[in-house]
Amino acid sequence: MAENYVKFGESKLRNNCPKCYAQDGLMFSFYNKIEDTKLYTRATKEVKGELNCSHCESQIYPALWTDEIDRIYLYNLKRVGNPETYQRFKPLAIYILAGVVLAGAAAAFGIYYLKTK
Repeated sequence: MAENYVKFGESKLRNNCPKCYAQDGLMFSFYNKIEDTKLYTRATKEVKGELNCSHCESQIYPALWTDEIDRIYLYNLKRVGNPETYQRFKPLAIYILAGVVLAGAAAAFGIYYLKTK
């Protein structure tokens, strides 16, 4: 099962970067987890947030976040909202389901035919 993350929201901050202390370089990005298998593709409710600085070109990990940045993260997470969840079946799953239904119908017809003889 392959897992990847799709960006569904971002927000700029006007706080100081904990690494380079630049004021206009911080940006939150929110990602939604997508699970991809042979039978289906599913978007989950799992959300991953990243904080990046455009001045020092680095990712700021949560251990370096100040209380202010943490509160802004929670606010922006509520503002962006929950991502849309879905489950889409691939053609292979539809073919398997159709085969099972046809096999069940054939078995039921065969049993009915043998009982009437």
